[in-house]
Amino acid sequence: MVVRLVAFDLDGTLTRGPTCLEATAARHGFAEQMAIWERARGDDAIIKIRDAVWALLCGWTPEQLTAPLADIPLAPGAAAGIAALHAAGIDVAIVSLGFAPHVAHFAEQLGVGTVIATEILAGGGFRHVFPSSKPVLLEQYAAARGWSLADVAAVGDSHGDVPMLRACGMSVFVGPDLPADLTPTAHLPGAAIDHIAALCLQTNTAPRLGAGAS
Repeated sequence: MVVRLVAFDLDGTLTRGPTCLEATAARHGFAEQMAIWERARGDDAIIKIRDAVWALLCGWTPEQLTAPLADIPLAPGAAAGIAALHAAGIDVAIVSLGFAPHVAHFAEQLGVGTVIATEILAGGGFRHVFPSSKPVLLEQYAAARGWSLADVAAVGDSHGDVPMLRACGMSVFVGPDLPADLTPTAHLPGAAIDHIAALCLQTNTAPRLGAGAS
């Protein structure tokens, strides 16, 4: 394959340590609820949790929403890796279940122009992103640029990333424990992002079958 786009999950992939919601909960006193919410599985459970979390956050200013994120470290090599991909002409997107204002905060830090995340709608409610919709939304983004998911490398760290990882032409799993239903291109627990970028660049420069034949 030739990698045209690299799609990164955010929490645990481009960042390490607490998730955006965990950092927010720790700073503002609802960490106990968050410990329960983070274990939710299934779309209906996720919707209920988002409603409950946003009921706590909806009156906050943009500064209050993003201030706790300063406690979250970027993954090693994140800025350098994304810069290397951009320099090689490879597009980069962040695809996350998280709230768009949180994801956009890190996208701005890293120079990533494309965010696919749970959007807060002006009239109330959400444009949800679920594990199952990650590949759907990513495919729509890629198709608008003339690519397929076969042209995409996806990077994630948790079971919520499995549908996206399974759908893409290249997949890298950076979580410690590989899900039973996933056989990624590479399992690199805790890998630095610049190392993952180098793998994508290596894929693009590897000799193609029949290359150089006379």
